[in-house]
Amino acid sequence: MRLKDLGERALLGKLATIGYPPGAPLPPGDDAGGVWMGDEAWLLKTDGFLYREVALSGMGPFEVGFRGVAATASDLIAKMGRPLGFTLGLFLPEDLEEAFVLELVKGAAEAARRLQAPLLGGDTNAGPEVALTVSGFARTEVPVPRRALPGDLLYLAGDRWGRTGAAIRAHYEGRDLGAFPAIREAAFYPLPRLELLSLKGLLRGSLDSSDGLAETLWQLADLGVRVDLEALPLYPDVLAFAGDEALAHELVLYGGEEFEAVLAVPPEQEAQVLARAKEVGLPLFRAGQVSEGEGVYFLGAPVKRRGYAHF
Repeated sequence: MRLKDLGERALLGKLATIGYPPGAPLPPGDDAGGVWMGDEAWLLKTDGFLYREVALSGMGPFEVGFRGVAATASDLIAKMGRPLGFTLGLFLPEDLEEAFVLELVKGAAEAARRLQAPLLGGDTNAGPEVALTVSGFARTEVPVPRRALPGDLLYLAGDRWGRTGAAIRAHYEGRDLGAFPAIREAAFYPLPRLELLSLKGLLRGSLDSSDGLAETLWQLADLGVRVDLEALPLYPDVLAFAGDEALAHELVLYGGEEFEAVLAVPPEQEAQVLARAKEVGLPLFRAGQVSEGEGVYFLGAPVKRRGYAHF
């Protein structure tokens, strides 16, 4: 079967278990993989992309390099992993200017620095167009898988929900983001939140959201639960950009590139989760709950499964 007919999620389902070790800290197909080193889990994540697919209008190589490390780090931090370092693999046309490559790597190094981890080198290769692979390494005592049980509360961490979707829409519609600085900042410098690590030991499950919130919630529902959204965060600038509430909801559900986390919180841990988040300045939004059943719903209406996919 051709990949375009199989689809990315089905392909990943077939690939995830190949060679994966039994007893690993996280199940195959989760946001990151890892091995146990004594009482700690050492996690690894690799992400790859074409420059032209992620460079929004106004982005330069610095921002794309920054985004590459951010994407990888988001997966690790969502698993409660503290980043240890990153490596960068580059595919570059031979006629590319040196200054372009230097800015690309400086952006990656800046994101790594802000995440309190170094950029540890990498590899360069000739290629027909610019492409990047980023690997990140992290460790944690309490790895948090994709998991939820009926009765768990659903929280969205961070404040980029809808903002990155607005920036992507602006790119394709040729709209200027000059009047929306927070939207531009969210898309150009989407730094994952180390503050999330303060919730270690309190969460049932945690998922990175980068292919769109709806797709992330469907991945949770695939585990055999029903996800009921009761509210979505609607920031004033997203609402102003969208022009109406319906489109703003679309941007939140299907925007993508948030590099934020969706959290499944046991009800008995809610008060402590909120207290810790307040202490460290982590924005949290209660979006709904998990119950028995299947599917994803917003105010009782089914949420279509739609999100970014390579195939």
